[in-house]
Amino acid sequence: MSRRISAGIIILVLLCLGACSLHRGYHLPSPSLIPGTSAAMNTPGFWTGMIEEPDELIIPAGKIAEFNASILDGTGKIKDIAHYPATFQGALLEKTFAAALETMRNRRSYDVQGKKVHAGFFDRLQADMDMTAIPGEVPVQFGLVTSYSHQRILPTDAGLYGGKKNHAFDRLQNSALDIGTPVAILHKTADKRWLYAVSPLCSGWLPADNVGVCSRQQLIHYTSAEPFVVTLKAKTDIFLDENLRRHHAYVRMGTRFVARQGYITGAVEILIPLRGQDGSCLFVGGFVSQGSIHYGYLPYTPRTIITQAFGLLNAPYGWGGMFGEQDCSRFIQVIFSTVGIHFPRNSYQQAKVGRLVANFDKSVPVAERIQKISLEMQPGISILQMNGHIMLYLGLVDGEAYAIHDMWGYGEPGQGRENLRVVNRVVVTNLSLGQGTNSGSLLERLVTLRVVDAE
Repeated sequence: MSRRISAGIIILVLLCLGACSLHRGYHLPSPSLIPGTSAAMNTPGFWTGMIEEPDELIIPAGKIAEFNASILDGTGKIKDIAHYPATFQGALLEKTFAAALETMRNRRSYDVQGKKVHAGFFDRLQADMDMTAIPGEVPVQFGLVTSYSHQRILPTDAGLYGGKKNHAFDRLQNSALDIGTPVAILHKTADKRWLYAVSPLCSGWLPADNVGVCSRQQLIHYTSAEPFVVTLKAKTDIFLDENLRRHHAYVRMGTRFVARQGYITGAVEILIPLRGQDGSCLFVGGFVSQGSIHYGYLPYTPRTIITQAFGLLNAPYGWGGMFGEQDCSRFIQVIFSTVGIHFPRNSYQQAKVGRLVANFDKSVPVAERIQKISLEMQPGISILQMNGHIMLYLGLVDGEAYAIHDMWGYGEPGQGRENLRVVNRVVVTNLSLGQGTNSGSLLERLVTLRVVDAE
């Protein structure tokens, strides 16, 4: 199963990109307060205050690993890099590279200047991918990400876009990896500037300068050592001194680090990987603000998840981690990471996590959908999925269902054609948003309802 993941991820990324970016009509800015949402709703307390037991422990800490194992079994999309095979089938790797190239060649794309991308662009990339150098059995190397890194479908920083002006969706952006992410390295470009690597959630090309090569044993020790801390802020700064003056980098919510023993007032020392001059991984002390982390994972309760979700309220949208931000599925992934639950990367696979409440097709009426949500969904620990998008359920107000989610935009009826209101951030909305458009409201487009518990 693990050896078929790479090509599948590329296909899913492209399908999701089409679902997120296909809009017609005028692009208009959304109002600061989304229609149907009050100012009070933009606070976590509004929603936790409506839950009968917001501090109920949904899954005990000792059972989280077992729950994660069930996610792996149910989706097959999360890789255990520490136990990744020692070799990889070369023919499959070459097939994966060829499929990515062919898919991109066959799509009309534009560069950042709005010029059409021609065949020569892909020819140069194909040569640099050095597929003729792939052996029958590829020996796997291991490494740790040493700098926030974009993971690309092809080995280039150049963006490919579906239109001449809209640069919000780069077709080559697969994901983004934070410092400390473990990877299995399968190949490198002819110029040695890019590495093709498998991370726990996805596969793609990483700049070689952003990866420190290590042994499997070093990787296992770093990713499993205790005590550890998990980052809680939308972005947590890492410094190289205990006074928090020498800024080194930042990481996103839910990132795990080994904690050094001992305490410093206002700062916590963590272990971070760096890339040495020879490309190997070095481990040094870094420092983070005490208020930006938690020792161990947070308890999995509705209050925890809602509080963490609102820690990202109004954070900009970033397709596949573009601009250092997150998209809808990454939003779900990072907030649950703070309690130690490991979601897959894309929304389609995330909709397989937890207990199934309902699957809807287009024929299911709105009243039946609301009834199902009202009776069986649990605020703060339930997810709502539609094609190409996923949301965290917050609760019902006056018969309307609400969610917090990271959205690019929503449709609204216009004169002669529909308009797109560009939201481009994490927001609270009701599910009636988009009502009256050809695509329908969020509620009408729901496909799957899930409660993220172990029952």
